[in-house]
Amino acid sequence: MKEIISLIRVPNCILSGFGVIIGAILENYYNFQVLFLGFLVGFFITAYSMIINDYYDIEIDRINAPNRPLVSGKIKTKTALALAALLLISGLTISALLNPLSFVIAALFAFISYLYSWKFKRSGLTGNFLVASSMAIPFIFGSIISMRFGPIPFILAGIAFFAGTSREIIKGISDVEGDMKKGVRTLTITRGAKRASTYAFIFMIVAVILSFFPLIYFRFWYVYLILILIIDVYMIKYTYGLIKNPDGNKAIYVKNRILLLMFGALLVFLVSGVLGYAF
Repeated sequence: MKEIISLIRVPNCILSGFGVIIGAILENYYNFQVLFLGFLVGFFITAYSMIINDYYDIEIDRINAPNRPLVSGKIKTKTALALAALLLISGLTISALLNPLSFVIAALFAFISYLYSWKFKRSGLTGNFLVASSMAIPFIFGSIISMRFGPIPFILAGIAFFAGTSREIIKGISDVEGDMKKGVRTLTITRGAKRASTYAFIFMIVAVILSFFPLIYFRFWYVYLILILIIDVYMIKYTYGLIKNPDGNKAIYVKNRILLLMFGALLVFLVSGVLGYAF
């Protein structure tokens, strides 16, 4: 079980699942059965995508992450693929039970994840955009399961896209050794770590700017502003600090901190929605 948890990267799965819930809550939708099913779709499809990513990354992970379950042999490849198939079928089945459009979006989410792992991981920035898109989709999915299409979940999806792109670029700085040997054309490899960290900072700035847009939709906007400013300050601090010191160990530290801050941003939106700040 410990190796399965590592294989599917449970924090990422939870992040996607809660993204679905928050997307729905920000539409003032509180059907708890539907929210739970939406969480499962986000969790299962993300878990599937993590396994597929590790499957196609085995050779790269022999250098960058030799302790990963597939590389170390702690989980057999056939077992991992069977689990991925089960997760995919479960996620798509649950999405079909919600509504037809939910199934389409879940299938699109799964397809983008597969496309990235199979073909576009080595393409650099295009691959970063695909991963960031998969991080944005859960919020849109939450809006769709509610069948309400207000602006806030889509703004949140935009924030997730740009912050996710920034984090993926930073991940390229930390994985440069294995990526270089396996022909992955990250920005770090094609432009250098300094330039890549600058790009990451620019994308994060865009995400921070977008984070102020929901202010016009919250009744008690100053509560949201105080909370989101705390997140934004640290997002800028960590990404700007990487420009001054763009080495691999620093990049690992920063990308992990960004993941925690993304959880924090979700909580800010969740609190805002649950307390009824949204019109």
